[in-house]
Amino acid sequence: MDFLTPLWNTLVVDPMINLLLWIYTSLAQVAIPGAYGIAIIVFTLLVRAVTMPFYSQQQKAMKKQQALMQGEAWKAMQKKYAKDREKLAQEQMKMYKEAGVNPLGGCLPALIPWPIMIGLYQSIMTVMGAQPEQLMELSKHLYQFLPALAAAVPVQSMFLGMDLARLPDGIGYIIPALVLVSTWVQQRMMVMPAADPQSAQMTQSMMVMMPLFIGYISLSFPVGLSLYWIVFNIVGIIQQYFTTGWGNLFEGTPWANKVKKNVASK
Repeated sequence: MDFLTPLWNTLVVDPMINLLLWIYTSLAQVAIPGAYGIAIIVFTLLVRAVTMPFYSQQQKAMKKQQALMQGEAWKAMQKKYAKDREKLAQEQMKMYKEAGVNPLGGCLPALIPWPIMIGLYQSIMTVMGAQPEQLMELSKHLYQFLPALAAAVPVQSMFLGMDLARLPDGIGYIIPALVLVSTWVQQRMMVMPAADPQSAQMTQSMMVMMPLFIGYISLSFPVGLSLYWIVFNIVGIIQQYFTTGWGNLFEGTPWANKVKKNVASK
């Protein structure tokens, strides 16, 4: 697979490194504090803008699916086939097909961020290099037609009292916590009613385990990467709200019925 590395660098890593450094350089030239942190935030917003059509399509499909799962037809199916789980699943898929809903429509948008995350991780690790050999490696990724970028390294990686190039410590531990919370909120808003108790239990387990897992692994990432993840999640939450409302975020709370009415009116 080594033959893919140059292609990966050319298509993903090099553009990210140069874009991040260009934004950072533009901010640093006007003496904006925490320029590299702001550069990561701006980069995230740009990435979100590029992927927004995929997410909009996903969220509209989810809104349709949510309406079906809360409708009387689905409730009648659950009662009719309460003891025949296989038949219930078949009728559910038939209902989706008749309504023009693809239950797998969210798979592609869910996968899109991961290559970006991997590329950004490599970009942050490369840009943060301070040792001579690391700076030499970074120079291989810089575009020659942007000479100002070479003059900008090594970058100043401090942002709000945190070193974006390092693993979380001290005040930086708030970053993995925010990753966990923002992931949980977004998942909670997007979760769909389960077809049966077994599926519901599995969904509930995933709702707990996935944010905990992502929060845990963010302890092993540079703070800068987790900053990207937080901003990405927050923008996703805002977009989700304007498409489907709060979804199931308040399910099981005193505000659940009011939220459902607001969702239905959207």
